[in-house]
Amino acid sequence: MNIENMKKKFAKLLLGYDTSGGARGVCAALALSNGIINLSATVFGELWKLEPLCEDKKIRWRKEMDWLMSPTTYIVELVPRKQSGADGCTFEIMTPKARSDVHVNLPALQKLDTMLIEVMDSMIDTEFWYEESGSRADGPVKITGPRKSKKWWLPSPRVPEQGLSRFQRKRLVFQAKLVHQILKAAKSINEQVLFHMPIPAAVMDALPKSGRASLGEDLYQAITTEYIPIEEIFVSLSLKTEHSVLETMNQLEGAMFAWNQRILEERSKRSPGRHSWSFMKDSSSELDKMSACIERVDTLVQLLKARYPNLPPTFIDVLKVQYNVDVGNAIVEAYSRVLVGVAFSILSRVAEILLEDDLVKRPNTPMASLKFDLSSDVYLAGITETPPGHVRRSLMDQISMVDGRFNAAVKKKGAKQLRW
Repeated sequence: MNIENMKKKFAKLLLGYDTSGGARGVCAALALSNGIINLSATVFGELWKLEPLCEDKKIRWRKEMDWLMSPTTYIVELVPRKQSGADGCTFEIMTPKARSDVHVNLPALQKLDTMLIEVMDSMIDTEFWYEESGSRADGPVKITGPRKSKKWWLPSPRVPEQGLSRFQRKRLVFQAKLVHQILKAAKSINEQVLFHMPIPAAVMDALPKSGRASLGEDLYQAITTEYIPIEEIFVSLSLKTEHSVLETMNQLEGAMFAWNQRILEERSKRSPGRHSWSFMKDSSSELDKMSACIERVDTLVQLLKARYPNLPPTFIDVLKVQYNVDVGNAIVEAYSRVLVGVAFSILSRVAEILLEDDLVKRPNTPMASLKFDLSSDVYLAGITETPPGHVRRSLMDQISMVDGRFNAAVKKKGAKQLRW
């Protein structure tokens, strides 16, 4: 049966998921990437409960991931090596060697994968449980807990009347911090791989041609005004929904792309013999200003990524993945993206349980030292609802606060409010 499943899997991959056998199939890199994402959705689903992964799913995940990662065994790079001949002469030959980027990142991701599954397997003999609130078809049933969710058809966490014990709460907080570190490691690998993926030339026309056009007039003026700190711009952005955050990310990345392209064009056209010194001086000044703007935008992008770690891929990242033909990069990118999503889902489920515990014990209970705001429907993107004028905090920030690593600059009081 396993052999038949493997044949079916690899037949679909070789056909590029075009079962008609025509020319509509995707390339091997994208087929493998889609295969990993689809397998993750089948095995992990939405992870609405903190509970051990069943043995059948664990076996399937490990077995099929081994299948999907098997091409990396044969991914090599040629490196020069000296060899001595029979006559004593030394000459240089090219020898195959495992490609370093793939064979460094994959073992790291497999270790992070194992750690996440171990965290889920440790969720036994817990003091919390889940209450089924009905289904979309049957309609809502009576909710007994202190918190009523808008998504009543999803499992709701419940804790004892006196709340979680000190040991259980500390254990959950420790596991949340561990998963947070796993998420950061997987996210770092994912960003590194995406950074080295080229933007396809075929879609250059779809990207903005100038930073001003990409950002819009107000955001452009704020970015190009050096005396306005990036932290103030970040605090003042209107980020009410996942869509608004993703749209802002697309604008910022589009501006960086346009400015980088402009710098490359200007440098390629520059020739001291053809232009006067004054022209060269003005051109250099303009390029310096664009470089400074790129640095400011990049800082703002990093702040957004740290605040909202589980956002969908940006427009440029989607293009990179869609047109990527490097199988090694495709596997590492998809695997790391899957682990980021699983880690964030676990963190969200821990947050729900700790919030339920806070509501049972009441907010002024000394034990309730870790606060999580899960009032928003779009919380899974890392966005929480807060009163107007306050900095929106994500789960990542709240864990960092407990760990003593909160970025004071971002939380700065009295920041100037900009009007977008």
